[in-house]
Amino acid sequence: MKIKTLIIFLLIFGCIGYFREFFFVNLNNIMFQKYYNHTDLPIPAVMEPFNSFSYKTLYYSKYILSLVWIAIFFVANYLAVKYLSDQKILLKFLIYSYIILLTLAALAMIYGYFVNGRLQDDEYTVSRWLLGIAQSPIICLILIASEKLYPKSTKS
Repeated sequence: MKIKTLIIFLLIFGCIGYFREFFFVNLNNIMFQKYYNHTDLPIPAVMEPFNSFSYKTLYYSKYILSLVWIAIFFVANYLAVKYLSDQKILLKFLIYSYIILLTLAALAMIYGYFVNGRLQDDEYTVSRWLLGIAQSPIICLILIASEKLYPKSTKS
């Protein structure tokens, strides 16, 4: 039964990842067109409403939209660990992992903004890398794979 559940979650993660990539690639294309005054990139009809926003609005909305995608991936990770693992402690590890990732990413962005005065240096790269982990099934896969490492006495 767990193999069917695993396949379902892999499909869910695949779909979520595809839609996230589709969304941000096309949003970046819209932003590119607005910034450089080009109209040569094809934009899917589903993304047309974003054409009505200014470049600045789209740029800053990407931070909020990234948090939305992080929340979507967190829910998918949480449900996957809940249904694919017998160890409830792994759910706590998942929550702590997300808290640590988001905190480190935020600290890197804050440091880059206040110390360097901009968000385009190494701190930004580290923050994007950390948020990339949060927007993937990596943590879930590691936790599920590590389930057998915990002694039976910790199950509850």
